[in-house]
Amino acid sequence: MLDDDSLTVKSAADSITTADLQKPILVGYAFGPKKMSTMATVMAEASCARVVGVSDKARDASPSKINTLTSEALCMHQMKESKKNEVAHSTGLDSIIRYFHSSCPSVGSDDVCALTSTTGSLTNGTFRTSTTPGTVPVRLSFVPIDLNEPLEEQHGGCFDIILHKMTEDILSLSTADTLWRDLVHHKGDISNHLSDCKRNLRPVIERIHRLKKYQRSHPHCCLADDPSRVEIVMSRSAILLKLQSSLVSVTSASGLPVETPKFISCENTIEIYTLLFPLIAKPLTAAGTKKSHCMGIVLNQRGLSKVQMPCILQEYANHNGTLYKVYVLGDDTHVFSRPSLPNLPSTVNELCSLIPYVEFDSQRPYPGLSDFGLKMPLMLKQYEVHQLTKLEIAPVVVAMKRAFGLELFGFDIIVSKNKLLVVDVNYFPSFKEVSNFPSLLAKFLVQLAVQRRKLDGK
Repeated sequence: MLDDDSLTVKSAADSITTADLQKPILVGYAFGPKKMSTMATVMAEASCARVVGVSDKARDASPSKINTLTSEALCMHQMKESKKNEVAHSTGLDSIIRYFHSSCPSVGSDDVCALTSTTGSLTNGTFRTSTTPGTVPVRLSFVPIDLNEPLEEQHGGCFDIILHKMTEDILSLSTADTLWRDLVHHKGDISNHLSDCKRNLRPVIERIHRLKKYQRSHPHCCLADDPSRVEIVMSRSAILLKLQSSLVSVTSASGLPVETPKFISCENTIEIYTLLFPLIAKPLTAAGTKKSHCMGIVLNQRGLSKVQMPCILQEYANHNGTLYKVYVLGDDTHVFSRPSLPNLPSTVNELCSLIPYVEFDSQRPYPGLSDFGLKMPLMLKQYEVHQLTKLEIAPVVVAMKRAFGLELFGFDIIVSKNKLLVVDVNYFPSFKEVSNFPSLLAKFLVQLAVQRRKLDGK
């Protein structure tokens, strides 16, 4: 056994003891049926993850194994290393290490491979795995919560984190009058203020108020994410306005300018002003309804009559049929390419000969050339080809996190004429393409809780 001092993980400004780390991290979750169908398995796997806090003595102890990382795992480690000082300061841990059974070909099925978010030992392309004494296991437990009832009366009433996706509630609140939207921030009882509220809106306000009131009364509890920050991504107009202001002067790692396409919001009438065809029409509501994903390509003036309002109209940018989906989970970023819409003509004469309006569902396969009345792929001026990686878009992610204040989100980005265009943002996406999402979620939640425990002196 190590002595008590050896078991205490310290930082320069504060300390976290073994007892702090051994106390289970309790995560309350609230999802709708659709999100729950995908998150049930994720949470089950995340709760089985072995997460440990490691002291300097334990970290420096001789390892029992050395395993070679794949290039993907190595890249992930290097990105974590670049944030070493920032994360170490924010968590107060010398090291938080996520252990997981590796699917890497170079690691046996019975081996346990370690990745660190702050420090570690990387030599000649290998990373030391740790089976040394002195590691402190951190347990992660997920429990369902009912936001229609006081949280203090559920599961002991002391949650470290509340993980939620209350899309329908937040959407309803975002379209309500300011009086009702402000009521969720009220510090006391609000039952006497709801007599004049619409019946269907009343439970929405009560649920969100109950969540925010709990967080105020229990400052050690983290909301992932705060509903007030999620609200902005319910409206595509609000999203694009935020992107316009936050992407000014932002460039990718290699220096590509980052923008969002020109757009207008259309509530009751359509006046395209200086926008140029083709356009893409998207519902004003960005999430929470089936219609949120029903979009259309407007190829000429005749196509405007088919547009359903309220909506936003964006200038369509040719991007060689490739869309990049970016997933952000705390400090982790993942980028995946997907087939997208084809290149389209831009001259008036060419556009007038095509089908005026092509409707599609963004969650289904996109329309092809024949759907637009095109027979041959459009030949465009050749621009330098840029393959987007998480290192290339790292400055974009920083700008997005600063602008929206979210930790669990995704955004869509395309490459068009040697610049990057962010075309959409969404909260708590599926992360379905991230193969180790349960592992990353476990690490993220542990870091979030431990950071808050340090700040609150728990």
